[in-house]
Amino acid sequence: MKNHILTSLCAVWAFALALNVSAATQANSCGPELFWSLDTGTGELTITGRGPMTSCGWTGYNTRDLVRTVSCPPGMTSVCNDAFHGCYRLQSVTLNDSVESIGRSAFQECSAMTTCDLGKGVKTIGEQAFIFCTNLQKIRWSDCLESIGNMAFEDCQNLGDTIFFPASLTSIGSYAFYTSVISTSRVAVWNARRITSISQPLSYNAFNIIIFGDSVETIPAGLCRGLYNRSFILPATLKTIGANAFASCNYVESITIPEGVTSIGSNAFDGCKSLKRLSIPAGLKVLPEALCQNCVALDSIKLPEGITVIPANAFNGCKSLKHIHLPNGVTNIGNQAFSNCALDTLVLPTALTVLGDKVFMNPTDYVSPTELVLNDKLIATGMSTFANWQTLQRLTIGKNVAILGQNCFQGDSALTDITCYAAQPPLIYDATFDGVPDSCKLHVPSASVAAYKKAQYWSRLKVTALPDSALIQRTVTVDAAETTADFTWPTDSAANSYQIDIYKNGAVFCRLTLGNRGQLLGIAFSAPQRSTSTTQDIDSNADQPHNAQAAQLPYVLSFKVTGLDEATRYTFVLSALDKQGTPLHVYAGDFATTGYTGQLTQPEGNEVLPTPPIIPGDPDEYIFTGFQTTDAGCRMTNDECRMTIIGGQLLLITPAGTYTLSGMRIR
Repeated sequence: MKNHILTSLCAVWAFALALNVSAATQANSCGPELFWSLDTGTGELTITGRGPMTSCGWTGYNTRDLVRTVSCPPGMTSVCNDAFHGCYRLQSVTLNDSVESIGRSAFQECSAMTTCDLGKGVKTIGEQAFIFCTNLQKIRWSDCLESIGNMAFEDCQNLGDTIFFPASLTSIGSYAFYTSVISTSRVAVWNARRITSISQPLSYNAFNIIIFGDSVETIPAGLCRGLYNRSFILPATLKTIGANAFASCNYVESITIPEGVTSIGSNAFDGCKSLKRLSIPAGLKVLPEALCQNCVALDSIKLPEGITVIPANAFNGCKSLKHIHLPNGVTNIGNQAFSNCALDTLVLPTALTVLGDKVFMNPTDYVSPTELVLNDKLIATGMSTFANWQTLQRLTIGKNVAILGQNCFQGDSALTDITCYAAQPPLIYDATFDGVPDSCKLHVPSASVAAYKKAQYWSRLKVTALPDSALIQRTVTVDAAETTADFTWPTDSAANSYQIDIYKNGAVFCRLTLGNRGQLLGIAFSAPQRSTSTTQDIDSNADQPHNAQAAQLPYVLSFKVTGLDEATRYTFVLSALDKQGTPLHVYAGDFATTGYTGQLTQPEGNEVLPTPPIIPGDPDEYIFTGFQTTDAGCRMTNDECRMTIIGGQLLLITPAGTYTLSGMRIR
């Protein structure tokens, strides 16, 4: 009987012991070669083995509340979806460097977790991986991280003020760092080299400031939109700026774009209300649409000379923009490119052929130029292109203008004088000059007076004839005698100086530099003279010629060259230069003193594209051997070289490179 009782007690004790063991430890597999065990007393979850995690038996309602810490083996390669979802007692996680991916919702609602070490190998973080980890304060980022999923860190409101984004990062999902608790000092240190996808601006994710690292090559579309930066220091490595990249950054005042940037997306700086200065690199060949739209503080900008098109809305709404230098190579200006600006001067590019709708409409506070010249290459303007220029008084229309759009000069009530060189009246509409007074005088070529008086809508203006001399003042004319030559050429209202080079037998005979009013700045053979012409009214209804208030044609400058050789052909290049020394107009031609029997070029239409140095004359080529020189810093012997001479400028082309040589003679 005693033995039976003892046996029964031992069985009870064994059963109770078994119950205690099973209550203290739970274990199972979590992958093909991974196993886990949970100490329910301490809350320590231990994972052993290797390979990917594919399941997680500890996340049942009876066990997930017990997990406090996690220990992972060196060979584990992933954390599966929902692995620790709802482990609200989990305080910290350390992943080994072998882990490459973190699945969807892997640590969702781990509200007690304060730190997370991702190791060095994590490349992808799944959607909602750390969402609602409200006490997460510090993350150790992997240096090879490539993608962060949608809402991965949403409402991690205590995450540190500074977050570092590694160079390897290529994509960030929507609302990845969004938080309902707005921080005033959260900083993103952006090192991502070539990120290709970001669903929302960082400001939508509650960042306030971004700092760029030295390796960044691409700023993705919308990255900095709405941030609080007062300045951006862009790295020299930068090549591409995406659309809307800095839009609505209302506090930034100045941005310098590095010289290596060759592409900028549309609306890149749209709505930067405090932006006053923007430096655009010389290598940029294409401006984006709406580049600085509504940058109301922008007061000046310099565009690269290589720009040929200014797209729609590029500077629309820049209410403080008073000065703009338009590169001479610009051929097309898009709709509303400078609408609602404060331009007080405007010089249109010499190569301009087309103006879009509302390009210069509504100058802010009616600040606008008093004089406007539509150059000879211009063919057409759009609707309302120069509407509401209430200070515009004089207008010159080039000879090739064919169309002036509806409302083009609507509201230009101060316009009193128009000079149009077009032989045939350009097409205009009923409201092209709406608001321009009927008393406005229209000066046209004498042979075209009748056509303009009959042309629809032109006929309401007071049509008068230009003197014949006015029609040739758009070219350089040379009156040569035996040893002298008289030069006459038109001025340019935007010119800062003029340079004239005269060549004899391809070599420079003399060079003169004149100021914008004809004052002598460089060597000359006689002082320049300044004169002006006035139009003569041959309207049959007029009873007297123009008085002192008659329309003034552009000034012409002239000078005399002496000491020329008889019976000799000379060539010349005359350039009107702006303040930077960039040509606005370039005229090239030739002339000869008495006794020359060769052929000369036609003097009419001698303006050429402003791409100096332009040296007229056909090139001559020479092939020779045994050449050597030390003046040019090179020595070549027994090599065949090809010499090209254009207008006396010697260009040596060899297999090793191109050299420009001077002071040489070929016999």
